Amino acid sequence: MTKPLKITERQVTALCNGAAKAGFIAEVNIGDVVVRLIPEDHAQPQRRIDEAKGGYL
Repeated sequence: MTKPLKITERQVTALCNGAAKAGFIAEVNIGDVVVRLIPEDHAQPQRRIDEAKGGYL
C-alpha cells in the first residue's frame, strides 16, 4: 500500500497553473508511477477502447 502525498488541493492547483503559464505540462514521479497533468486543450480526444485487442488508451 502506498502512502498518500502530503499536498493540498490548493498546492496542486498552483503547480498546474504555474506550469500552464510557463508553457509546460506538470509531471509527477512517485516511485514507478508517473502522473502527467495535461491541459485540456492539449489532451487527446476521447475515443472508444478496442476491447477486442485488450488495449487501453
